[in-house]
Amino acid sequence: MQKGRGEMGRVKQHYMDSLVGKAEMLASPIGIPRVESWKFGTAHGEGDVKSYPLSCGGMDLVLSIQACLAPFDASSLSDATRKTLTLNLSSEWDGPFTDMEIALLNVVGAKSEILFGEKLTPTQILGRYKAISKKVGEYPRNLRVKLSEGIRPTRYWDAQRARIDTPPHHAGMTVNAVVHLRGLWVSANAWGLVCDGIDIQILDAPIVECPF
Repeated sequence: MQKGRGEMGRVKQHYMDSLVGKAEMLASPIGIPRVESWKFGTAHGEGDVKSYPLSCGGMDLVLSIQACLAPFDASSLSDATRKTLTLNLSSEWDGPFTDMEIALLNVVGAKSEILFGEKLTPTQILGRYKAISKKVGEYPRNLRVKLSEGIRPTRYWDAQRARIDTPPHHAGMTVNAVVHLRGLWVSANAWGLVCDGIDIQILDAPIVECPF
């Protein structure tokens, strides 16, 4: 019986190592798969906004981003089940995101007749683009990540890799984040990427002292 359990354990570990290996092939610790290798799936949605699911090599586009700072709390305009969390990234991500956006603008421009129903100029493509990441002056590059409490809820972990509840606040936290570039959304006069937070590991959080 012990031998059987040991064999099952080795099989399970091999399976997990295989998954990790595939994830590393898809996206290195600091890197984004080339946009030219992305596959745009069939459009979803009706009405003004449509979404095209993204994949690469038959796998989801997943990035593992280490040691991010959340300068503000997560916020939402209307949908309480989906909030936006801004993360400040290390300078090592400046190049990968810059290269990704340049290539994305070119690819979307080439597909503009399919995506928008008309051929758009590079200036029009850029003008309609709603970036998920920005770099302004000497400030750190930020990345806006969608957190979910409904379908596909964001999972939270502590520094010891144990599951924890969703924190009531995020401001001031240092976290590791696994994000999913889930799709490309398109409306009549705008477009951009959908960036979902899959897992958030809290490394450090501000200590709130009792005021009494």
